Amino acid sequence: MSDRRFALLLFVPAAVLVGLIVFPPILAVLVMSMFRIELLKDGPSRFVGLDNVGRMLEDSFFMDSVPRTLLFALGATALTVPLALGTALLMNRRSKFDTPLAIALLLPWAIAPIVTGFFWRFMFQPSFGLATQVSNGLGLTDGPVPWLQDPTTALVLAMVATAWRSVPLLALIMLSALKAIPNQLYRAARMDGATPWQAFRSVTLPSIGPTLLIATILQIIISLQVFDLLFQLTRGGPGFETTTITYYIFTAAFDNLSLGYSALLAIFLMLVIVAASGATLYLRAGRARRRARQDADQNDLVEAERLQVDGFGWDPDDAGTGPARRRLRLPALPRPVRRAGAVVAIGLLLLWSIGPTLWILVASLQPESAITSVPLDLVPWLDFSQYVDLLSNPKWLSSIWVSLVMTVGSTVITLLIGALAAYPLARLEVPGKRWAVGVLMFTYTVPAIVLLIPLLFMFNALNLTDSVIGLILAHVAFSLPLTIWLLRNIFASVPAAIEKSARMDGATRLGTLFRVTIPAASAGIAATAILLLISVWNEFLFAVVLGNQGAVTVTRRIGYINSPAGISGEPPYTYQAAAGIVAVLPVIILVILFHRRIRSGLTEGYLKG
Repeated sequence: MSDRRFALLLFVPAAVLVGLIVFPPILAVLVMSMFRIELLKDGPSRFVGLDNVGRMLEDSFFMDSVPRTLLFALGATALTVPLALGTALLMNRRSKFDTPLAIALLLPWAIAPIVTGFFWRFMFQPSFGLATQVSNGLGLTDGPVPWLQDPTTALVLAMVATAWRSVPLLALIMLSALKAIPNQLYRAARMDGATPWQAFRSVTLPSIGPTLLIATILQIIISLQVFDLLFQLTRGGPGFETTTITYYIFTAAFDNLSLGYSALLAIFLMLVIVAASGATLYLRAGRARRRARQDADQNDLVEAERLQVDGFGWDPDDAGTGPARRRLRLPALPRPVRRAGAVVAIGLLLLWSIGPTLWILVASLQPESAITSVPLDLVPWLDFSQYVDLLSNPKWLSSIWVSLVMTVGSTVITLLIGALAAYPLARLEVPGKRWAVGVLMFTYTVPAIVLLIPLLFMFNALNLTDSVIGLILAHVAFSLPLTIWLLRNIFASVPAAIEKSARMDGATRLGTLFRVTIPAASAGIAATAILLLISVWNEFLFAVVLGNQGAVTVTRRIGYINSPAGISGEPPYTYQAAAGIVAVLPVIILVILFHRRIRSGLTEGYLKG
């Protein structure tokens, strides 16, 4: 069998799923944007062409959401990037705290955004939330504090919560870049008398500059699509003051049922995201070219370091661009001071990363009166009654089962189909390979909110809504593009020689793939599997739109948590806290057990290429 036929055979399952489940909604949303489809208003649906564009420009609520979204994205990015850089620099130091630091770093990223919003809303409860208690204890405020009822404070808290969850991913991106800096640069800087600050300014920053730019654009893209967190933290309020473009699209589509108009708004968001993603890919390609030039120049750098003489040396203020210019050197801090600073930084990182989760855990094990008292009146014993109530509730047990089946089923199917499609893209020289990769990555950049309306119609027609099978199909189809990208990079790192040896010994193509290549890539495949498990377990939008009564996931139940007694209003706060811990417990276990594989999966797969 020729390479072309073999590649086509392996790629067919992924192409069918993506082609039948992902591409039709993309085309359908383009068509729907040119129609008036108002299910809550009188009048038939009709073709209106570009009239929805005029409606968008005249919609004051939407137009107000555009600068608010940009402000939110830029604010969250301005918080995230410096925090991520500081975290990466701290993680780049060898320390006996490496393992707890790695676990603490990954924890916020692994927690579902809907649960993140729940955690932060819990901490900033106006009367007896932890933030209110601390603020009152320090004398900064007196009495209840309307954290989420004030428009400015609510928006800032949403930015901080977004940064809390985004710092781990960006820190790993930057850590990967830091580890790629040649040690010779730092040795040459030290030989020339540079202080740590001067080495950072003249060696580290120029070396990771392109990565910083890519990370910044990536964070802007992430912030533009934030929905789950806002849904639980602020519900877009007070009023519309934290309503972003994504949140407004959801409201227009599923609250107002303005399907044609919301489709146009979704296209507007998609164009913004695709443009930002294109910029990221362009910068990544430029970084690859620069890295190749740096590798070619490393031998010259080593030789220059070895042959340093008077008048020729590394100047950290000049970054090696010409003869050394001696400048005033700031004295380096004493080693005990630097060590003390590192310990303080590690403590702050641990508090920042695990503090919210730890407080929810404490609250879940306390009586309701202890949590709601002012000041706090924590008891010295553990109260498990909320967990007993929760785990004896048939609805919660059903949601846990649905989430487990959906997560495991989606992960196994996605890995199998993704591996089949990724192998020819990594190994075989077939026509159209670059186009296939480009199309897959385009589908990955399309925001999920864009596709939800036509996807709901399509699944309704196929009787797949409110079913575990429907949720699995949706997750598999929408997870495949990124999975294929990850596995393609992983397969490409497997030496081709071992496959040639297997073929010479008489192994078939498929036999070589399953008996040689996949076992050789098992570490990377395992990392991809863990990333998929966490991603599918945490998903909220598909669960909200495609589920109802028969297929309610844990994240959906957290998003619409109701009183266990059936009374309108919020359930006991300790019950909510227990629900939050149950929702994050599986991902916490995965992070603790497999934090090294998760880091390698993100740095060696997601950041590669």
